[in-house]
Amino acid sequence: MSDLLNVAPAELVFHVDEPRISPDGAVIELDYRIAHVSTVGPVASLTETITLPSVEAPVAVGDGFRALARLLALAAGTSYYKALVPATISVAGGLNPAERHFLAEVVKGGLAEFAFRNNLPDALFPRITAPELPAPAAAAVAPSHARALVAVGGGKDSIVTLEGVRGVADVTLFSVNSYEPITRTAEASGLPLIQASRKLDPALFALNEAGAHNGHVPVTAVNSLIGCLTALRGGMDTVVFANEASSSYGNLEWHGVEVNHQWSKGIGFEGLLREAVSPYGVDYVSFLRPLTELAIVRRFAALPYLDVFTSCNRAFHLDASRRRNWCGECPKCTFVFLMLSPFVPKTQMDSIFGKDLFADAALRPLFLDLLAIGDGHKPFECVGEPSECRAAYTLLQTHPDWSAHPFVTDPSLRSAVVSEAEVEALFAFSDQHFLTGSLEKAAREVL
Repeated sequence: MSDLLNVAPAELVFHVDEPRISPDGAVIELDYRIAHVSTVGPVASLTETITLPSVEAPVAVGDGFRALARLLALAAGTSYYKALVPATISVAGGLNPAERHFLAEVVKGGLAEFAFRNNLPDALFPRITAPELPAPAAAAVAPSHARALVAVGGGKDSIVTLEGVRGVADVTLFSVNSYEPITRTAEASGLPLIQASRKLDPALFALNEAGAHNGHVPVTAVNSLIGCLTALRGGMDTVVFANEASSSYGNLEWHGVEVNHQWSKGIGFEGLLREAVSPYGVDYVSFLRPLTELAIVRRFAALPYLDVFTSCNRAFHLDASRRRNWCGECPKCTFVFLMLSPFVPKTQMDSIFGKDLFADAALRPLFLDLLAIGDGHKPFECVGEPSECRAAYTLLQTHPDWSAHPFVTDPSLRSAVVSEAEVEALFAFSDQHFLTGSLEKAAREVL
């Protein structure tokens, strides 16, 4: 398989085969192949296994379920395509217009950061070959939103979401794979949690060790589709994620493409996926889309989850021995510390993070990037916009716990202080969202 590393991308084809679905729909196997265009020579055969959670009275596998499984195969395939970036992606089973558009956008937007870091601009524009399939008919029944599958990750955003949605719908929490912050959050909420599992093919890691390309992929796109499949199988018509307004804000422009670490959390992807899944009776929506990080954090600080939550990626490390609630070193830790400080007493902040991050000189470059001071760009992490960070920093100027802190009084950071009107504007409800009915009403109440 490693022989493929010596083949030029122009001579390789990435094949996406039809997903194999168990009779009860509980297990979905996604098959991929990377082969020479001549079909002579080495071939990498890879299989990813998705196991959906147990649900009461599972709905029988139908055309809608199979269609969502095909979309999942397209999104999950980015993890394998990126290893060798073949010039062609082939889907022998065919693609309808929405699926073809979905695949092209997921590769371009979902792999933009990967391509930027590896200097592989051609990776974003593969040739897609597939027979043309007819467009599916629209769903016969509009979603009721009575039963909602709410994604939970153990962070502030999903906590604000589950608390908002539980007041207007029968909520079941959902995650892909199991981690302590997720189970802790579910236990604190008192809501039922069901968990799917995603197992990547070990051969992918072998390819990486042999020198294949590696990097960021659109994980939220994959998890969103696993959520849609879980909802369809469980008789739920609404899948709710907790992606906020700032996730649509990119990191930089490169080769005519916006590079956004959070692309599959942004409003563009939300609209793309809604278009692709709506014909099958599933409504996919982001509850926090109309809200800024500042508004979300203010609401979160009033909820009884401060001792439960974490936003640090170290809490989800593949090596369990290296997991920590807060590492106190990464962009996410610095961002959450900055955003939460105006709304939580300093003594409690010290207890949560274990130290004063503002006083750590090693973190100063990260704070400067967050505040957009200097030549850096927004960190490649799930963090908010500079305007939100500057508003939080401005609120610290008059905060009794922080106003005298050297970081807050630093004259070289005065440019980060904004007007009262600019701060207040970040507590407004945006019209850029897909919420309707009771879900929109519940989101407005977050403010």
